[in-house]
Amino acid sequence: MLAVVPTSLFAKNFRLEQADTLIGELDTSLWREHATLELEEGTYELFRERNWTGDFLLERNGNIVMRAVKPSMFRSRFEVDVADRHLELRPISIFTRRFGVFENGNQLGSIYPAALFSRRVNIDLPADWPASTRAFLYWLTYLMWRRQNGAASA
Repeated sequence: MLAVVPTSLFAKNFRLEQADTLIGELDTSLWREHATLELEEGTYELFRERNWTGDFLLERNGNIVMRAVKPSMFRSRFEVDVADRHLELRPISIFTRRFGVFENGNQLGSIYPAALFSRRVNIDLPADWPASTRAFLYWLTYLMWRRQNGAASA
């Protein structure tokens, strides 16, 4: 399991840890849908194709590694393409903040807060998936949580 740990109480930067070992860092932007992911194999950019519209992309060295489409602005759901797989990221229930990752209707794992009042997050996805794939799915979940929090405070 991969853990996402904020660097401080109000930080927008996160450490990615596996078995208490640092494997990368994710630096998110407060003002737009953009982030930078630093892993051992290199730097990735996570961003939206255009402001307020377009696909969500994971890019490394100018090459698109993953693409996510949000089919409806009214639902917290993404269709994600990586290599030869087509995944769906969506909330498991309206009563929790847990998001599930599905392929052909089968749940492969989930992303969820480690505790009720914690910003620490568990990414419980197959361990053989690249860290970049798991981090991208977390980032999409993070964006949905951030939107939900913004809507709740409005």
